[in-house]
Amino acid sequence: MDSSSYKDFITSRGYNYHYYFAPGQETKPTLLLLHGFPSLANDWHNQVTSLRAHGYGFIVPDMLGYGGTAKPTDANDYKQSLMVKDLIDILDAEKITRCVVIGHDWGSIVTARLANYYPDRFLGFGFLAVGYLPPNPAHTYEDTLELMRKSFGSERLGYQSFFAEPDGHILCEKNFDTFYSIVHPKDYGTIWPQALYSLGETRKWIERNVPVEIEPSIPEEEHAYKREQLKKSGLRAAMCWYTVSVKNLELEEIKQIPHSAYTIEKPVFLGLTEKDPLCPPAISKPSAEQFCKNVTIKVFDCGHWIFWEKRDELNKELAAWLETLGH
Repeated sequence: MDSSSYKDFITSRGYNYHYYFAPGQETKPTLLLLHGFPSLANDWHNQVTSLRAHGYGFIVPDMLGYGGTAKPTDANDYKQSLMVKDLIDILDAEKITRCVVIGHDWGSIVTARLANYYPDRFLGFGFLAVGYLPPNPAHTYEDTLELMRKSFGSERLGYQSFFAEPDGHILCEKNFDTFYSIVHPKDYGTIWPQALYSLGETRKWIERNVPVEIEPSIPEEEHAYKREQLKKSGLRAAMCWYTVSVKNLELEEIKQIPHSAYTIEKPVFLGLTEKDPLCPPAISKPSAEQFCKNVTIKVFDCGHWIFWEKRDELNKELAAWLETLGH
């Protein structure tokens, strides 16, 4: 993605967002692409290149805490209700009235809240790897861990607790190569259950500081760029996303979302990742089938990083789904 096509905008709450912008054909909507942890706007470049050929416009931000966007270190600034308003501010500034939002990982959570708070601003919603998670104001992080223990035999999300600890980002920055390799391992099925599932295990792996083999389907130049940018930005701000979840900081805001907004009436694309130990299709399908009234579900034979691992297949399926929206 051409660096000259990036813009900066200060939102109504005073935070700068750095984002890629490319106008599309008048008859096509703009695609708002939202990355997760630990990614950057550039991670979407394969989708941008492919789908631009179909005439779509793009807004692809470095999310709050990443890249060229502001990096506040107060976790309260990362509440979903605030971040979705940031994105609406950008759409307003660019005078975007016809938009489809697609998220990956934490970007899927933001996409879900955009659907809850601003359903009429979008023609459709896409979720990659992490499916649609409706608001659950009575459900704490501790409740989630207990549910995972009962259902799967381990906390499954224990790594989030470590990322939210005061020294989590310090240890990951110190032993960065180990951190990066655990997040992007070649052998998802072995490494993630061992290193991420149980409380306390991620800290042990990072402190041990023995990198594992990384995902080979991602080109080395992609890995190199991402490493460089993450080292430059640091991880403290990015890990605030986990602090919000682990510390249950936004339960009161979630309570304000009316139950009627839990259901998504607009078209939904759900791209599930068969070899993703953290987000298997069995977890994501039920809520999508319950709460998404017009859902297209595609299962990809890959791990978590679908926009790299299955870029051509994903681009083809997204293009086909986008054509069904009628624009």
